[in-house]
Amino acid sequence: MSDSPVVWRTAVRLRDHIESKAGRFGLAYPWWIPVTATIALLSSAAVGAGQHGVLLPPSAPALALLLIATPCVTHFFSPQWMAWWLEALLVTSGVAWLLTQPFSGDTVDVLPATLMVMVGEITTMSGTVRGLLAAAAAAALVVWLGDYRSDLTLLYLGALVFGVVFGQMLRWMMRALVAEQTARAEERQRATLDERQRVAREIHDLVAHSLSVTMLHVTGARRSLAEDADIPDAIDALTDAERIGRQAMADIRSTVSVLADGSTTGAAAGDVLRPLPTARDIPELVAEVRGAGLDLDFAVDGDLTALSDATGLGLYRVVQESLSNIAKHAPGSSARGRLLVTAQQTHLSIVNPIPVGARLDVGGSGVTGMTSRVTQLGGDLHVGPDDDGLQWRVDLAVPMRGTGSAPHRCVVRRLLP
Repeated sequence: MSDSPVVWRTAVRLRDHIESKAGRFGLAYPWWIPVTATIALLSSAAVGAGQHGVLLPPSAPALALLLIATPCVTHFFSPQWMAWWLEALLVTSGVAWLLTQPFSGDTVDVLPATLMVMVGEITTMSGTVRGLLAAAAAAALVVWLGDYRSDLTLLYLGALVFGVVFGQMLRWMMRALVAEQTARAEERQRATLDERQRVAREIHDLVAHSLSVTMLHVTGARRSLAEDADIPDAIDALTDAERIGRQAMADIRSTVSVLADGSTTGAAAGDVLRPLPTARDIPELVAEVRGAGLDLDFAVDGDLTALSDATGLGLYRVVQESLSNIAKHAPGSSARGRLLVTAQQTHLSIVNPIPVGARLDVGGSGVTGMTSRVTQLGGDLHVGPDDDGLQWRVDLAVPMRGTGSAPHRCVVRRLLP
């Protein structure tokens, strides 16, 4: 019993060794295939040696079994696979040595089965051309040294052809399996990258919006103190800035903790589950930005509940990013926006004056994130200055793809304080 773990570890190492070597050939070569081939090769060679009378009593030609077994030992224990031509040379030489001995059996000679297994293995590992070359050498050996009737000769030659065909089929299946495994790995990598980009966009939106609104409150507090010496207004503005900053930190902490362990265990005490924002939360977002001091005229036409959760989240993030950019780059300007929901599509337009001397940049990460969201929704987005270069425009059009009350929809949830 004490030797069982040692035997098991040795078997596992041998399995990993075989499959690792096969991977260098681009093949998904499970351990049981070479084990089965080795058993078939050595068994047929041993039975054939017995049929040719070299085992009982043992004679010098029995050493041919060592030649036949050498490729098997090399495959299992050598760091590299034996060259196909050397394997073919050793096996055919061993079989040729045995075929020179008189056939004493009264049934079909089993030695050509050894050649068939060899041909199949070479075809599997090295390709059809090399398998055909090994089969040609084996066929010449059978015809030259085999003292068989013509019908049995055709049988043995057919077995060699079968070895090539079976080896090629096995090679094709293993290469197809490798291709499928590679495609799955690439798909997992793409999914991981997409998820990372999604998380990056969410955190970017949280940080950018909270900082922009916080800066608006801080600016309002500074002006209250500097221009009017209005301490209560300044305290209110700073209190709102502190509240928004703490909320943003809690949002980020909760989001990252949920992503880290896939559960709610990493959330702070008192955190509760709340759905990600949708289009129905846009009026609250607009009110928050207005309360921070941005001069914003925003109108909503249509039924926001008719939008799916995915579309609503995308619209919310575009509005959030657009207003954050206005607060960051043109805090003293007045902006106007309109969200129109119809039966065919949803249209969003946000416009603000471009400050004098402002540097125009449409390649930032925020614009990239908005474009990615809208593209996933099958919509069109234009971000940039208008024709006269005096106003900055965000125009979005998304086709309708269902309603927010559709059955069996998936609601993505995250932790918020």
